[in-house]
Amino acid sequence: MAGLGRRMIAANPVQQALHEGRVAVGTWMTLGSASACESMAQLGWDWLVVEVEHSPVGFETMVSNFRAIQLGGAVPMARVPWNDTIWIQRTLDAGALGLVIPMINSREDAEAAVANTKYATVGQRSYGGIRIRGYVEGDYFAWAAANITVIPMIETIQAVERADEILSVEGVDACFIGPSDLALSMGITPAQGGPGTAHEEAIQHVLGVCKSLGVAAGKHCGNIDEVNMRIKQGFQFLANTSDSGFMLSEAGRQLGRLER
Repeated sequence: MAGLGRRMIAANPVQQALHEGRVAVGTWMTLGSASACESMAQLGWDWLVVEVEHSPVGFETMVSNFRAIQLGGAVPMARVPWNDTIWIQRTLDAGALGLVIPMINSREDAEAAVANTKYATVGQRSYGGIRIRGYVEGDYFAWAAANITVIPMIETIQAVERADEILSVEGVDACFIGPSDLALSMGITPAQGGPGTAHEEAIQHVLGVCKSLGVAAGKHCGNIDEVNMRIKQGFQFLANTSDSGFMLSEAGRQLGRLER
């Protein structure tokens, strides 16, 4: 996927890929480091999600991360802490081209998420203070209507059971399965998932709903082998671990080879 870099953004490459049935792969940025964001973006990830729900990342750090991701050539996105009007509005104004929105458990939750990302008369986002306005082609108001990617998380068994109503809401572009919280909502640990389990059956149910509705299915994956497997199953929006995960994995591997 062509990087953003310093050029004007005609369209959101992730939005285009998902709507055209193609795959977009990225990772989670949890360290709050703009340098890490820029370096990871330059590797060629399609998108990078700045983790704001479960990390120390605050608003000003998030803005710096978005700048670095955009400069490095990937699509800047974020997982907001909650389906909250103020957080969503400020995150989009800061330069996110897409949002992963946690704990969407009903059609009403999904409708509120879409409304929080759209200007009137479709939604309730307020207009003003948009950092990325000077980087998109044409009027940002029209550009945002067509290019901001809205991705509710399916991460409880209640959401799985209501996947049809959640994912049929107009304005939802994809979903993102959170396997750990899904497991907890089923009364099991994340380690108790896998092939042949009720947990995997729930994941496959959501994938089936996505295929029937023409909505891109997404999931967080623990490694590249799972990413490749999920692509073959039909998933499109896939996260491979995180910046901290990559760092600790390689650091541990190197330390394990130390000859004292």
